[in-house]
Amino acid sequence: MDERDEIGTGEAEETAEAAPEAGPTRIRCADTTSEAYLDLCETLLGYDAGTIEIEKVELEGRTGQDFYLERQGDAAVIRYTTPESLNNAVYTLLGSLGFRWYGPGENWTVRPEAIPPSDIAGEWRAPTFRNTFFFGTGGLELAAPEGVDPEGRYKRDWLRWKRRLRICADFEPASHSGEAFYMENRELLEAHPEWFNSDTGMRCGRFRVEVPEALEAYKDWVQAKYRDHIGARFVNVNTEPEDGRGGEDDPLPPPETGLQNHADKWWHVTNEVAKLYDEDDPMTVVVAYAYGDGATAALAPGFELRRNVYPTLIPYAFQSAYLPSEMIREWSQRVPAVGVYDYWNITQWSKGLPQLDLYSLKPKLELWAKHKVTGVYIETTDGAGPMGHAWWIASQLLFDLTQDFEGLYAQYLGDCFGPAAPVMRRMYDRWSKTDQGPGETALMLRDLQEATDLVTYDGPEWRRLNELKAYSHYMRLFHQHDDTAASREALFHYLYGIHHLMMVQTAAFQGQAYLAPFDAPIPAGLGQVLGVQEIEDNFAADLAAMPVAYEAFAFDFNPANASFVQPAENRAWRYGGNVNTRFFARETGDLVFDAGATETAVLTIYDDDRILLEESLGVNDHTFTETIDDQIWHMKSFALPVEAGRTYSLDFVGYFSRLTMHSEVVLLQKVAGEDFDTVGYPAIFFYVPLEVTEIVFHDEVGTACDPGGSVLVAPDGTECAGEATAVPKRFRVAVPPEHRGMVWQARFTHQLCAIKNFPAYGALAPFGYSEQG
Repeated sequence: MDERDEIGTGEAEETAEAAPEAGPTRIRCADTTSEAYLDLCETLLGYDAGTIEIEKVELEGRTGQDFYLERQGDAAVIRYTTPESLNNAVYTLLGSLGFRWYGPGENWTVRPEAIPPSDIAGEWRAPTFRNTFFFGTGGLELAAPEGVDPEGRYKRDWLRWKRRLRICADFEPASHSGEAFYMENRELLEAHPEWFNSDTGMRCGRFRVEVPEALEAYKDWVQAKYRDHIGARFVNVNTEPEDGRGGEDDPLPPPETGLQNHADKWWHVTNEVAKLYDEDDPMTVVVAYAYGDGATAALAPGFELRRNVYPTLIPYAFQSAYLPSEMIREWSQRVPAVGVYDYWNITQWSKGLPQLDLYSLKPKLELWAKHKVTGVYIETTDGAGPMGHAWWIASQLLFDLTQDFEGLYAQYLGDCFGPAAPVMRRMYDRWSKTDQGPGETALMLRDLQEATDLVTYDGPEWRRLNELKAYSHYMRLFHQHDDTAASREALFHYLYGIHHLMMVQTAAFQGQAYLAPFDAPIPAGLGQVLGVQEIEDNFAADLAAMPVAYEAFAFDFNPANASFVQPAENRAWRYGGNVNTRFFARETGDLVFDAGATETAVLTIYDDDRILLEESLGVNDHTFTETIDDQIWHMKSFALPVEAGRTYSLDFVGYFSRLTMHSEVVLLQKVAGEDFDTVGYPAIFFYVPLEVTEIVFHDEVGTACDPGGSVLVAPDGTECAGEATAVPKRFRVAVPPEHRGMVWQARFTHQLCAIKNFPAYGALAPFGYSEQG
């Protein structure tokens, strides 16, 4: 009898008697081919988990994610409806027995010593979000797997980890369909060029929807694609047009159609396709995205959508029609359910480095759940280095949003790193709250060394730290990459050497132009795998070469703790660019201010629930003018009602805008960024936390090239020029004890500066701040 027979195969299960009182685990399941079942068998090898009865039942109105789970003593019962339902049940059961998968590799698996009896009340359960899906930009398929991963283990193990996290969906995300429409109907479409306004539009499937024959051809094509699946399984009928909607080759319908913009056009197509299906069929939805450049592309249409339309919103990028929360609220009022597509540390932007605020996860998910969001579709990086911790915590919240974020975070740190948990939290918190860019590597090396000193050599915590050490060396090589072919090749070979650890998404770098020189060929794999000792040797060399240049502090700045001292100078905000500020209202009443521009700028003021003001100001909308330094400003006065105890955001978009605040509020913004214009760049007042011993700032120009500029001013008026640190373009200013917990002043002369070692929020005028509130 082999090990698989010992815990039961399908043939043995049909005749075996249950033996819950003793002996090896016995599993009865009719479907012995599912990946969840096979993983259940493999996971329980060597354990006595009693009996597990697995039964497939009819849907009977349930979603494909619902499952029944019960355990009494050492006898468990699972009832499932679909492969996804079984997946949810199996990993929920294993989680209750003490199995944890904190990352995609074996080193990140935590197993119980034994499985004691337990009681789980029998009931049907469902995840908070019905549809969950994530994928890494660039995919998991290597462009050149030879010498790197010819068997595709990275993809296999990563997908298995996603299953173990219970990431699965009834309705997966849509994909662009315009080019497929053309390719699969080429002869027909080329015979009717009048359906399009250009050859490019034809190849992208951007037909004239007011032409009945064109629309019918599209509907016939869509219906044929899904005909065999309707009623047999959950189906998301995809009507998402090709990317780049709204361009010159995407003709708008004539005015008499009543379709006002490109959003109306494509949602009209989706609505027409939706009419082909039973509006109340719970197993079929018609899917497209709400997103796109311009003020109208992501708008909800000006007509009623059918109930079987399932829009997927992209609120946080690639749309300017709404504020993110406004978009979610508006669309949720149109249909029974919506999906949200978001970007968390995507490889294209992050290049595999940490770039996600862990603390933003639960508030986002709570907002989504509140507004009918049933689908969460995330583009990310399939690399455990920057996202392993985030995806484990996120997956638990996606499945059960009632869970406590802090409890999950503490569980992850404690189970993965034991006594080194506080040190590792410092590192992960820094990734969330104070992005250090090139300065992160030395800090991470220090954290990993401190953590290593606290754990047992070659124990499970030590092995996990060893993998993160391999990731830290990638970070060093990435920041030292000098865009030469030799440097690029060395970076690729290092990625190949640690590919098996799944810390960085190798496929994305092979398949996308992320590393210069972009026209160089992809280096071939050498079949070299870095072992534990080689990783330790690299780590020791990095540690010696990169001492910590400065400390970083994960300080939580609360605008409610800032108090008004005096108004800003009248000329302070005379060269605003794309400025985002926030303020806390201490009293209910009118917010009084003047705002305007030399030409035109758009002012928006909003809170978490609604837009209070959105107005284009300037030459075409003003009530008075002011002249400052020979420049004419077209201004308008406002009295805007605000509510005590609420925090508001204020955006001003458009160069040469200006705002004069008359109410006693403190307008705060991150120091600094693409905000005020270099000409006449204003001084910024910012708070230095009590624990901070020095201020570290980035200056892209460099103080040596900018004499007299980029200085900090202490509370007593002393000007402090920055001293260079070991990190290029980073400068430090010491903070004596008597000036800690006080407001300083930054006199930068351009946008390319920023406070780096703590979250610094500043104002155009002095303000008070108390860390105690």
